[in-house]
Amino acid sequence: MPTDFFLFDTERLHTIASDVVIKQGFEYFADCRVFSLEKISDVALIARVEDAEDGEDYQVELNQDNDATLKVTCCCHSDTSACNHAIAALYQYADQSYRVDDVVIGNAVDEAIAERVKKGHNEVRVNLISGNYAFGVWQASSIVSSTHWQQTYHVHIRSLEQRINYCTCPDLASNRLGTCKHIEAAVHYARTRPGIQSLKRAGSPVSFVYLSWESATLPVVKLSRKCEIDVDLAVLLATFFDQQGYFVGRIPEDVFRLAELTLGRDDFQMGEDALRYARQCADDAMQAQRGQHISREILRANGLLPGVKVRLFPYQSEGVAFLAARG
Repeated sequence: MPTDFFLFDTERLHTIASDVVIKQGFEYFADCRVFSLEKISDVALIARVEDAEDGEDYQVELNQDNDATLKVTCCCHSDTSACNHAIAALYQYADQSYRVDDVVIGNAVDEAIAERVKKGHNEVRVNLISGNYAFGVWQASSIVSSTHWQQTYHVHIRSLEQRINYCTCPDLASNRLGTCKHIEAAVHYARTRPGIQSLKRAGSPVSFVYLSWESATLPVVKLSRKCEIDVDLAVLLATFFDQQGYFVGRIPEDVFRLAELTLGRDDFQMGEDALRYARQCADDAMQAQRGQHISREILRANGLLPGVKVRLFPYQSEGVAFLAARG
């Protein structure tokens, strides 16, 4: 149980309200319909929330009952134990009060990570679909989607302490932070599960390759090696990684070769993030090669293109070649 009774995460919210009510409450919070919130004491909150349907504002009182349960009193007289106005108030309170204990705010990167930790605790539902809580694959989805369809992503949790996890969402692919709200949601949920400490001590059941953002400019392919591995796997990995676990082969071709050589092994996992990076490097190389070819063809034609009445300058030729290479 959290120290602050009114600090609800996604899991606790679903013990007091349905998916529909939580979604409506989050939308009210996101639309800034909570225009007054006051904590009267450690056991009482009062808020005023504008209703989206009738435009009226409703007073909501939230109290901690004697048996440590939430008691809601709202002017909307909802039949449910917690109405959408109450959920909106709890989201507002979490947004104002949430503290990220394991993130030290020192710069913009720290702030971006802390924001994703907070969103992961409050806005995402997760479900373990394979493996265990400390090393497994999860399904994650936001309570409210920014698109017409509900987006669901796969999260690969490899560590509850290090930022070496992976998610299929576009945010992780572009933010260069090594985390996203879906990863943080799974990590937060896993840390609260019974027996999690023994699972953490056991560590990864297999050696695995992953993509590490050790700098803000260029990721590196790395190996997390179990202490005890088969001799044949150790010999194979030694040809691709140094003693510190850094990949020493060529990217992308040797990444693909390693994936082929380890296909089907149950003691090794080739991370999808590393493969995705290798595929992107291959695509970039092909586009650069195609761009060079197009640029040479334009120069061979003295800067003239079919249908274009003016002669292109060299820098314009480069620009046309760049765009054409990318379709």
